[in-house]
Amino acid sequence: MPELPDVEVFARDFASRGLNRKIESVDLRDPDRLRGSAPQDLRAALNGYAFETVKRHGKVLFVKVSCGWWLVMHFGMTGFTAFYDDPADEPGHARLVVGFADGGFFAFDNQRKLGWLELTDDVRAYLRSQGIGPDALELDEAAFREVISGTRGSVKPALMDQEKIAGIGNVYSDEILFQAGIAPEHKGNQLDGQQLARLFEATRNVLRQAVECRADPARMPDDWLTPRREDGDDTCPRCGRPLETCKVGGRTAHFCSHCQA
Repeated sequence: MPELPDVEVFARDFASRGLNRKIESVDLRDPDRLRGSAPQDLRAALNGYAFETVKRHGKVLFVKVSCGWWLVMHFGMTGFTAFYDDPADEPGHARLVVGFADGGFFAFDNQRKLGWLELTDDVRAYLRSQGIGPDALELDEAAFREVISGTRGSVKPALMDQEKIAGIGNVYSDEILFQAGIAPEHKGNQLDGQQLARLFEATRNVLRQAVECRADPARMPDDWLTPRREDGDDTCPRCGRPLETCKVGGRTAHFCSHCQA
């Protein structure tokens, strides 16, 4: 599932390739991916205009259209954005294809159909209505500590609670906890001040580094868990002991019981 670093990469690519290009065609291939508006409303909001601003919040991408509407993209489990010039390069599960007057294209691809599109005229109001909390990279340390220390349950689900901290999912919660040296089942309200400080620092560092690596595990540091998971290596990158898994809050956590307490 695309998490904050993935969506930040989508946002940066959109900013460099998708802005200030006149939209000439709007092809909604799957109307079921559009929520809250009719297909003709989407076409009216895009066709003849241009994308002019891009903003990411948590796992959600917002792109402002020159008519005033914002196109909202939720990526679900498998979604991504693509820009291309040759129609032959269109991704295999494009649900929305936007054609630009200069001949290029933008596609919203969503293989498993768990993502969706919406229109809004107010990003802040939209976030409130969806119960989406502060972005994980905008939350200051005091607010972060308050969220985690106020959690009676395990710390991993607390990091993944989009109403409290937006942007962190299963993969990056594991990486953050590994870098902080904290077990995924550790209760949030039982973390001491030093552990909370490590967790906040790890959250910032992991998310920022992942963005700089373009969310590509092959580019990530050797002492991270994420590349090991991608390669099927079940040994800890620090101590070499076997990694373990357990269910926490209904999700599978990967961790090292020797390096995380």
